[in-house]
Amino acid sequence: MNTLVTRPRFFGPAALALSAFIVAAFARTYYLRFLGDLPPLGVLLHLHGAVFTAWLVVFIVQTRLVARRRIDMPRKLGIASVGLAVLVVLAAVRIPLRPTGLTGAQFTIVPLTTIALFAAFVSLGIVFRKRAALHKRFMVLAMIAVLSPATSRLIALFGVREYSMMIQLIVPALFVAWCLFADWRAGRGVHAVYVIGGAVIVASWPIRQMIAKTAPWQTVGEWIVRSAS
Repeated sequence: MNTLVTRPRFFGPAALALSAFIVAAFARTYYLRFLGDLPPLGVLLHLHGAVFTAWLVVFIVQTRLVARRRIDMPRKLGIASVGLAVLVVLAAVRIPLRPTGLTGAQFTIVPLTTIALFAAFVSLGIVFRKRAALHKRFMVLAMIAVLSPATSRLIALFGVREYSMMIQLIVPALFVAWCLFADWRAGRGVHAVYVIGGAVIVASWPIRQMIAKTAPWQTVGEWIVRSAS
């Protein structure tokens, strides 16, 4: 696997597609909530929504600026991105649990793993910010890793909770496959960042489910639920 420089136009559409998926999934319960008869959201959920929306905007703007060769501006926005990433993680930690096919204690591993993967990929993106080929791929993987809350909303909307874990695995797998195809199309090879990072994201879903049902995690999960209540 060689070091590839995927055509810049891939990262713009990727940012838009990932953001559009998230916005569409949260349209009914957040962005267009005022059109329905749903109860008002609490301050914490509004804060989380505002912070993550700001993250999506910065993510899209940065990819557009890079595509236009405006390298100076993304570097300036980098500081804001770091701050927003930290806020996204901190705000997500306090979001109420929504079990799907698991008990409340078991389900705690799902959002915790999502947050951990997002934080890890963003951190790697920051570390390798001066190596564009690595930086861009890590940031895309960070977005793929954090698709699970949006996917959960679509699962609930379409009433397919019995297939929850399978869908949660398929959605990131499709986005990772798109990334791999984009690399292959650009240079007849795929970048190791996508291969390893994508495999970690996809494999995390069956691993989460296995760990969630173990006795040790049950104890940890019960402690987390008590602490969050």
